[in-house]
Amino acid sequence: MNDAMLEKLLSSKKYRDICPDTVRRVWADCCAKYKKAKDAEKAAREALHGITGAFMTPEEARQITYDMHAWYCDPTDHGLERILSRHASTRERLPIADMDALYGRVFEIIGRPRSVLDLACGVNPVYLGARGIETLGVDISGQAVGAVNCFGETYGQPVSAVCADLLCPGAIPKRRFDVALLFKLLPLLERQRIGAALDVMDAINAAYLVVSFPTRTLGGRNVGMAGQYSDWMEAHMPPRRETAGRIETRNELFFVLKEI
Repeated sequence: MNDAMLEKLLSSKKYRDICPDTVRRVWADCCAKYKKAKDAEKAAREALHGITGAFMTPEEARQITYDMHAWYCDPTDHGLERILSRHASTRERLPIADMDALYGRVFEIIGRPRSVLDLACGVNPVYLGARGIETLGVDISGQAVGAVNCFGETYGQPVSAVCADLLCPGAIPKRRFDVALLFKLLPLLERQRIGAALDVMDAINAAYLVVSFPTRTLGGRNVGMAGQYSDWMEAHMPPRRETAGRIETRNELFFVLKEI
C-alpha cells in the first residue's frame, strides 16, 4: 500500500516539477511520523504543496522562455531583469544594479570566479551566465532547472543545472569550484534535519562559500534577524572554514567563508 501511494504522488501532475528524490524523502518522513497510511499521505501532500509554493507559477514559467529569447535578441540589463523577476529568490535582489553591486563586493573578497556552484539556485545562474561566469545550479524545482538549462543550451550561455535534493545522497557535485553559493538555504536545511547545514557545507569542494540569511520578515520588519543569524553562523561554522567577509544589503546578510 505504501509503495502504491508513493507512486501515486510521484505520478501526480501537482508534483511533477518537484525532484523525485524530494517526493520520496517527504513520503518516507511522513510514513515514519504517522501510523496510518491515509494520515501519512495527507501530511506528505501538505508538505509537497508547501514546497511548490516557492516555485514559479505556470505563467511565470511560460513567460521566462519568451523573456530569454527577447534578451538573446537584444541583451540589455532591462531584458535580464525581466527574466530574473520571474522567480521570487532573484526578484527580491533586483534591480540589476543592486545585484551587480552585491557580486562586486563579493568578488572584491574572493576575486572573479571562473566556476560557481549555486545550490538551491532558482534562476540565479541566468544572471551569472549573462555576466560570463560558468555556473552549475542545483535545485529541486524542475521549472527552475529547465529554465537554466534552456538559457545555457538554447542561447549558448555558460550555465547548466541539475534537479537534485540536497538532503539526499549524491546531490552535491564532487568537482572543484571556485565558489559555492548558498543563499537563504542553511536554516531551511537545518529545520528539516538537524545537522544538515554542516553536512552540506562539508560536502562542498570549493575555495569559498557565500551563504546568506534574511534580515527582514516577509512583512518587511526588522526584528533583529541579522544578529540572530550572525550568532547562528558562528555556531554552525564548518571546522575547515573561517569568515573572510561580511556583507549586508537592504534585506539580506551574507557571509563569505574561505578554506583554512
